[in-house]
Amino acid sequence: MLTHRGFSAWIVVDGRNVPEYLTAVDTTANRVSCWIPSDEGQTFSVYWRDHGGKVDSCAFINLDGYVVPGRFLFGEGMTWRGGVRTSQATERPFMFQKVPENADGSANKDIGTIVLRIKRVKRVAAHIPNVIQSVPGSALGKRKAGDVYAGFGEEKPFYRQYSSTWAVEAYDKHESGSKQPATYVSFVFRYRTPEFLESQGITPSVKADIMKNPKRPEMGRRVVSVPAPPLPSLMTPSPSPSPPKKPRLEPSFSRNVSYYIAEFWAPHPNSKQGSQRLRRPSADMRRARRARSCWHNHTAYPCSGIACLIRNVEGRPSSQYRS
Repeated sequence: MLTHRGFSAWIVVDGRNVPEYLTAVDTTANRVSCWIPSDEGQTFSVYWRDHGGKVDSCAFINLDGYVVPGRFLFGEGMTWRGGVRTSQATERPFMFQKVPENADGSANKDIGTIVLRIKRVKRVAAHIPNVIQSVPGSALGKRKAGDVYAGFGEEKPFYRQYSSTWAVEAYDKHESGSKQPATYVSFVFRYRTPEFLESQGITPSVKADIMKNPKRPEMGRRVVSVPAPPLPSLMTPSPSPSPPKKPRLEPSFSRNVSYYIAEFWAPHPNSKQGSQRLRRPSADMRRARRARSCWHNHTAYPCSGIACLIRNVEGRPSSQYRS
């Protein structure tokens, strides 16, 4: 929506406001301009609003240089125009059309523009209705075949023309020095195909917009991708590192050591099942555990009680451990 000097204007296609690009304001000429996309076959309407200036206004619409009467606004409100009257009860809608191959016209500075000119006026008296206009049969001005121009669609029924209108004079005639109303503000919409606007860098490319805002896959749609890892609770734990190897005992020792260790840690026969009470070790085993210096101190076995037990099993006289 373009806004300047208390008025706004915009183009509507299929019930939606057309996006505007590179809006520029010329405060000297009281003109606002922008670029809009246009596609062949689209019908469009021109809307404008008075934001409460409390002064009557009338408007004129210029399509590639062809002037169509607009509407009156009485100091506030909104109105629109979407076609040109072809009879008292019919109209041809505004429509973007493709320039034919045989198009041949003269140069025109208004080619490719939709211009809304708003004038502030004073209503003087009733006036006869506007004369029915003849509609151009082809594209106006010199342009390239295949481009889009602002033309007119097929004729369709429309509300009947009012029996009268108003004669007006300039509201600001002391400023312009003329009785003819001057343009108070104008809005210029330069229309081009989406491809042209993209190629000129006026609008962002579709590919860049997709890369910036990628669409997420829809639910139920099959997407080929690397499968996600299972949840931690469902994952098979990886193998733990192997424990360090213990020194291997000689065969003659292992049988007796395992026997004595098993006997030492076995539950008492009279204990209940599951009890943790252990059998009291024999006197020889207690003496072996209390020994702190013995004959094997110079061997590879540390003095831990178990080594003493091993040597005792092999036939060493137990008397040597007595105090």
